[in-house]
Amino acid sequence: MKKILILGGTGMLGNTVVKHFINNKNYDVHFTYRNEKVAFDNFDKNKAIKFDSLTDDINNLNTDFDYVINCIGIIKPFMFNNMRDSIFINSIFPWNAANWCKTNNIKFIHITTDCVFDGLKGKYNELDEHNALDEYGKSKSLGEPRGKCMILRTSIIGEEIHKNASLISWAKSQRGKSVNGFLNHFWNGITTKQYAIICENIIENNLYQEDLFHIHSKDIVSKYQMLEYFNEKYDLNLKIKPYITNPICDRSLSSIKELCSKLDIPTVKEQINNLE
Repeated sequence: MKKILILGGTGMLGNTVVKHFINNKNYDVHFTYRNEKVAFDNFDKNKAIKFDSLTDDINNLNTDFDYVINCIGIIKPFMFNNMRDSIFINSIFPWNAANWCKTNNIKFIHITTDCVFDGLKGKYNELDEHNALDEYGKSKSLGEPRGKCMILRTSIIGEEIHKNASLISWAKSQRGKSVNGFLNHFWNGITTKQYAIICENIIENNLYQEDLFHIHSKDIVSKYQMLEYFNEKYDLNLKIKPYITNPICDRSLSSIKELCSKLDIPTVKEQINNLE
């Protein structure tokens, strides 16, 4: 049985990853949390570790884990709530966690974002230089511990358990309304559920490498198409109006490495339909 620690087990990504691995009896799953009410309402408190990445030293955590999956991060809508804390969590904490894992011979899987790119070109691969134009993208760019862990660069969609900042949550909040669907905003990320599946595949098939990998869906879709998929999946009765923005936003990813093709990631629509 492999013992894993999920950092940030109550966020949009972390809660999905925790639920996925807890359902697999081959894993002894532990997770960190900051908010007691959220953690204890949704998870086994005997597996919960109270940890605040801003105030607690990761070196004080137990080290008897085979894998650590980092799901701690500040997403773009909350970046400006406290810029100093956001930069620490996105830029510095991943290095602290990677160094702790490296010192203790723990395999560390870290997620990063397509927002390290400006979105003017599309189909970015692992060799493309970062050129983020905003503070969020720059903070995530600084938080990629190259040579110390496995870094999976992607973009995720999913549902939260205590906030409503995600695209899916927003779409649900617009039920029955008229919304704009951007025809020239392109995306080929993955769902949080698919990310959990990918992490399991990496562990089960010994695919872990200390390198950077782009992880993406088989197809590229527009935000207009994504809203159509949400509308169908959740029966939202949205009236989606085609809309073109200026400039284009295309942060779609490609890869020069084999990992993404080995993972056989489904289409965006298939992943959305597989959400609970």
